[in-house]
Amino acid sequence: MFFGHDLNQLFSFPFKDADSRKHFLVGCVVSLTAFIVPIIPYFILYGYGARIAKQILNNEAPHMIPWDDWGGMFKDGAKMFGVRIIYSIPILIFVIPLFLLGVAVPFFAESLNNSNAEGLIIVFVFFILGTMCLILPISLAINVTVPAPEMHALEKDDFAAGFRFAEWWQIFRANISGFIAAFGIYYFSTMILMFAIQIVYITLILACLIPFLLPATTLYLVLVMYAASAQAYKDGHNKLATT
Repeated sequence: MFFGHDLNQLFSFPFKDADSRKHFLVGCVVSLTAFIVPIIPYFILYGYGARIAKQILNNEAPHMIPWDDWGGMFKDGAKMFGVRIIYSIPILIFVIPLFLLGVAVPFFAESLNNSNAEGLIIVFVFFILGTMCLILPISLAINVTVPAPEMHALEKDDFAAGFRFAEWWQIFRANISGFIAAFGIYYFSTMILMFAIQIVYITLILACLIPFLLPATTLYLVLVMYAASAQAYKDGHNKLATT
Protein backbone atom coordinates (compact mmCIF):
# COMPACT_ATOMS: atom_id res chain seq x y z
CA MET A 1 0.00 0.00 0.00
CA PHE A 2 1.18 3.51 -0.85
CA PHE A 3 -0.69 6.10 1.28
CA GLY A 4 -3.82 3.97 0.97
CA HIS A 5 -3.31 3.07 -2.70
CA ASP A 6 -2.90 -0.57 -3.74
CA LEU A 7 -0.45 0.06 -6.58
CA ASN A 8 -0.57 -3.49 -7.92
CA GLN A 9 -4.35 -3.36 -8.27
CA LEU A 10 -4.33 0.22 -9.52
CA PHE A 11 -1.90 -0.40 -12.37
CA SER A 12 -3.08 -3.86 -13.39
CA PHE A 13 -6.91 -3.83 -13.23
CA PRO A 14 -7.37 -2.68 -16.88
CA PHE A 15 -5.65 -5.91 -18.02
CA LYS A 16 -6.72 -8.28 -15.23
CA ASP A 17 -8.48 -10.84 -17.42
CA ALA A 18 -9.71 -11.44 -20.97
CA ASP A 19 -12.90 -9.42 -20.48
CA SER A 20 -10.93 -6.52 -19.01
CA ARG A 21 -8.57 -6.52 -21.97
CA LYS A 22 -11.53 -6.63 -24.37
CA HIS A 23 -13.12 -3.61 -22.70
CA PHE A 24 -9.76 -1.85 -22.72
CA LEU A 25 -9.46 -2.36 -26.49
CA VAL A 26 -12.92 -0.88 -26.99
CA GLY A 27 -11.79 2.09 -24.93
CA CYS A 28 -8.72 2.44 -27.13
CA VAL A 29 -11.01 2.85 -30.14
CA VAL A 30 -12.95 5.56 -28.29
CA SER A 31 -9.66 7.22 -27.38
CA LEU A 32 -8.50 7.02 -31.00
CA THR A 33 -11.60 8.92 -32.16
CA ALA A 34 -10.53 11.77 -29.86
CA PHE A 35 -7.73 12.50 -32.34
CA ILE A 36 -10.39 13.00 -35.03
CA VAL A 37 -13.52 14.27 -33.26
CA PRO A 38 -12.98 17.12 -30.75
CA ILE A 39 -14.11 17.05 -27.11
CA ILE A 40 -16.96 14.49 -27.23
CA PRO A 41 -14.76 11.34 -27.02
CA TYR A 42 -12.93 12.86 -24.05
CA PHE A 43 -16.22 13.35 -22.23
CA ILE A 44 -16.99 9.67 -22.81
CA LEU A 45 -13.51 8.64 -21.62
CA TYR A 46 -13.89 10.75 -18.48
CA GLY A 47 -17.37 9.30 -18.01
CA TYR A 48 -15.99 5.78 -18.18
CA GLY A 49 -13.29 6.76 -15.69
CA ALA A 50 -16.06 8.12 -13.47
CA ARG A 51 -17.76 4.69 -13.60
CA ILE A 52 -14.54 3.12 -12.34
CA ALA A 53 -14.33 5.77 -9.61
CA LYS A 54 -17.89 4.96 -8.52
CA GLN A 55 -16.88 1.33 -8.01
CA ILE A 56 -14.23 2.41 -5.52
CA LEU A 57 -16.57 4.87 -3.79
CA ASN A 58 -18.99 1.93 -3.38
CA ASN A 59 -16.23 -0.15 -1.74
CA GLU A 60 -15.73 -2.35 -4.82
CA ALA A 61 -12.42 -3.28 -6.39
CA PRO A 62 -11.88 -1.39 -9.66
CA HIS A 63 -12.70 -3.49 -12.70
CA MET A 64 -13.36 -2.87 -16.38
CA ILE A 65 -17.01 -2.85 -17.45
CA PRO A 66 -18.80 -2.88 -20.82
CA TRP A 67 -19.01 0.36 -22.74
CA ASP A 68 -22.77 0.83 -22.55
CA ASP A 69 -25.02 3.73 -21.50
CA TRP A 70 -23.06 6.15 -23.69
CA GLY A 71 -25.39 9.00 -22.76
CA GLY A 72 -24.76 8.43 -19.06
CA MET A 73 -21.01 8.29 -19.57
CA PHE A 74 -21.12 11.50 -21.59
CA LYS A 75 -23.10 13.19 -18.80
CA ASP A 76 -20.68 12.05 -16.07
CA GLY A 77 -17.68 12.98 -18.20
CA ALA A 78 -19.04 16.45 -18.94
CA LYS A 79 -19.64 16.91 -15.22
CA MET A 80 -16.07 15.94 -14.35
CA PHE A 81 -14.64 18.09 -17.14
CA GLY A 82 -16.77 21.05 -16.08
CA VAL A 83 -15.62 20.90 -12.46
CA ARG A 84 -11.97 20.59 -13.51
CA ILE A 85 -12.08 23.42 -16.07
CA ILE A 86 -13.80 25.85 -13.68
CA TYR A 87 -11.22 25.21 -10.99
CA SER A 88 -8.52 25.72 -13.66
CA ILE A 89 -9.68 29.27 -14.44
CA PRO A 90 -6.85 30.82 -12.34
CA ILE A 91 -4.33 29.08 -14.62
CA LEU A 92 -6.19 30.17 -17.77
CA ILE A 93 -6.11 33.78 -16.56
CA PHE A 94 -2.32 33.62 -16.85
CA VAL A 95 -1.92 31.23 -19.77
CA ILE A 96 -4.28 32.84 -22.32
CA PRO A 97 -2.70 36.34 -22.19
CA LEU A 98 0.74 34.71 -22.26
CA PHE A 99 -0.22 32.78 -25.39
CA LEU A 100 -1.59 35.91 -27.08
CA LEU A 101 1.57 37.84 -26.24
CA GLY A 102 3.66 34.98 -27.58
CA VAL A 103 1.86 35.30 -30.90
CA ALA A 104 1.93 39.12 -31.01
CA VAL A 105 5.47 39.93 -29.81
CA PRO A 106 7.39 38.43 -32.79
CA PHE A 107 5.24 40.40 -35.24
CA PHE A 108 5.67 43.59 -33.22
CA ALA A 109 9.43 43.02 -32.93
CA GLU A 110 9.74 42.92 -36.71
CA SER A 111 8.64 46.56 -36.90
CA LEU A 112 11.42 47.69 -34.53
CA ASN A 113 15.12 48.20 -35.15
CA ASN A 114 17.52 45.48 -34.01
CA SER A 115 18.42 46.97 -30.62
CA ASN A 116 14.81 47.69 -29.65
CA ALA A 117 13.69 44.28 -30.89
CA GLU A 118 16.35 42.55 -28.81
CA GLY A 119 15.31 44.57 -25.76
CA LEU A 120 11.67 43.63 -26.30
CA ILE A 121 12.55 39.95 -26.61
CA ILE A 122 14.61 40.06 -23.41
CA VAL A 123 11.77 41.73 -21.50
CA PHE A 124 9.31 39.18 -22.88
CA VAL A 125 11.54 36.25 -21.85
CA PHE A 126 11.78 37.57 -18.28
CA PHE A 127 8.01 38.14 -18.30
CA ILE A 128 7.48 34.51 -19.31
CA LEU A 129 9.82 33.25 -16.60
CA GLY A 130 8.10 35.38 -13.97
CA THR A 131 4.67 34.22 -15.09
CA MET A 132 5.77 30.59 -15.02
CA CYS A 133 6.97 31.07 -11.45
CA LEU A 134 3.38 32.00 -10.61
CA ILE A 135 1.69 29.38 -12.79
CA LEU A 136 3.63 26.34 -11.55
CA PRO A 137 2.68 26.49 -7.84
CA ILE A 138 -0.92 27.44 -8.69
CA SER A 139 -1.12 24.56 -11.19
CA LEU A 140 0.34 22.13 -8.67
CA ALA A 141 -2.12 23.20 -5.98
CA ILE A 142 -5.08 22.88 -8.34
CA ASN A 143 -4.03 19.46 -9.66
CA VAL A 144 -3.64 18.10 -6.14
CA THR A 145 -6.96 19.47 -4.84
CA VAL A 146 -9.33 19.26 -7.83
CA PRO A 147 -9.93 15.47 -7.53
CA ALA A 148 -11.75 16.16 -4.24
CA PRO A 149 -14.50 18.37 -5.74
CA GLU A 150 -14.66 16.08 -8.79
CA MET A 151 -15.28 13.03 -6.63
CA HIS A 152 -17.69 14.98 -4.43
CA ALA A 153 -19.78 15.94 -7.47
CA LEU A 154 -19.66 12.32 -8.61
CA GLU A 155 -20.65 10.90 -5.23
CA LYS A 156 -23.56 13.32 -4.83
CA ASP A 157 -24.51 13.04 -8.53
CA ASP A 158 -24.72 16.82 -8.49
CA PHE A 159 -22.52 19.18 -10.49
CA ALA A 160 -23.06 21.95 -7.94
CA ALA A 161 -21.66 19.72 -5.17
CA GLY A 162 -18.23 20.21 -6.70
CA PHE A 163 -18.42 23.85 -5.64
CA ARG A 164 -19.67 23.36 -2.10
CA PHE A 165 -16.23 24.10 -0.74
CA ALA A 166 -16.96 23.45 2.92
CA GLU A 167 -18.14 19.90 2.16
CA TRP A 168 -15.33 18.60 -0.02
CA TRP A 169 -12.57 20.55 1.73
CA GLN A 170 -13.11 18.61 4.95
CA ILE A 171 -12.62 15.34 3.05
CA PHE A 172 -9.54 16.67 1.30
CA ARG A 173 -8.00 17.96 4.54
CA ALA A 174 -8.63 14.60 6.26
CA ASN A 175 -6.46 12.81 3.68
CA ILE A 176 -4.10 15.40 2.18
CA SER A 177 -1.29 12.84 1.91
CA GLY A 178 -3.56 10.47 -0.04
CA PHE A 179 -4.50 13.18 -2.55
CA ILE A 180 -0.85 14.17 -2.96
CA ALA A 181 -0.01 10.50 -3.51
CA ALA A 182 -2.82 10.21 -6.10
CA PHE A 183 -1.40 13.17 -8.02
CA GLY A 184 2.12 11.72 -7.76
CA ILE A 185 0.95 8.35 -9.07
CA TYR A 186 -0.73 9.97 -12.06
CA TYR A 187 2.16 12.37 -12.72
CA PHE A 188 4.92 9.76 -12.63
CA SER A 189 2.81 7.30 -14.64
CA THR A 190 2.45 10.01 -17.28
CA MET A 191 6.19 10.75 -17.30
CA ILE A 192 7.14 7.07 -17.57
CA LEU A 193 4.68 6.35 -20.38
CA MET A 194 5.65 9.49 -22.31
CA PHE A 195 9.31 8.54 -21.98
CA ALA A 196 8.53 5.04 -23.24
CA ILE A 197 6.67 6.49 -26.24
CA GLN A 198 9.65 8.73 -27.01
CA ILE A 199 11.91 5.67 -26.98
CA VAL A 200 9.55 3.86 -29.35
CA TYR A 201 9.41 6.94 -31.61
CA ILE A 202 13.16 7.26 -32.04
CA THR A 203 13.59 3.59 -32.93
CA LEU A 204 11.96 4.40 -36.29
CA ILE A 205 11.11 0.73 -36.87
CA LEU A 206 8.66 0.69 -33.96
CA ALA A 207 7.45 4.24 -34.67
CA CYS A 208 4.54 2.77 -36.66
CA LEU A 209 3.07 1.68 -33.30
CA ILE A 210 2.64 5.29 -32.12
CA PRO A 211 -0.92 5.70 -33.54
CA PHE A 212 -1.93 2.67 -31.44
CA LEU A 213 0.11 3.51 -28.33
CA LEU A 214 -1.12 7.09 -27.89
CA PRO A 215 -4.85 6.20 -27.60
CA ALA A 216 -4.02 3.31 -25.26
CA THR A 217 -1.84 5.58 -23.12
CA THR A 218 -4.56 8.24 -22.94
CA LEU A 219 -7.17 5.71 -21.81
CA TYR A 220 -4.83 4.08 -19.30
CA LEU A 221 -3.92 7.39 -17.68
CA VAL A 222 -7.59 8.38 -17.39
CA LEU A 223 -8.31 5.08 -15.63
CA VAL A 224 -5.34 5.47 -13.26
CA MET A 225 -6.20 9.11 -12.52
CA TYR A 226 -9.82 8.45 -11.59
CA ALA A 227 -9.13 5.25 -9.68
CA ALA A 228 -6.41 6.94 -7.60
CA SER A 229 -8.58 10.03 -7.04
CA ALA A 230 -11.54 7.92 -5.88
CA GLN A 231 -9.35 5.97 -3.47
CA ALA A 232 -7.98 9.18 -1.94
CA TYR A 233 -11.50 10.59 -1.62
CA LYS A 234 -12.92 7.42 -0.06
CA ASP A 235 -10.07 7.24 2.46
CA GLY A 236 -10.59 10.92 3.32
CA HIS A 237 -14.30 10.30 3.79
CA ASN A 238 -13.57 7.33 6.09
CA LYS A 239 -11.00 9.27 8.13
CA LEU A 240 -13.43 12.16 8.54
CA ALA A 241 -16.15 9.79 9.74
CA THR A 242 -13.91 8.36 12.47
CA THR A 243 -12.77 11.69 13.90
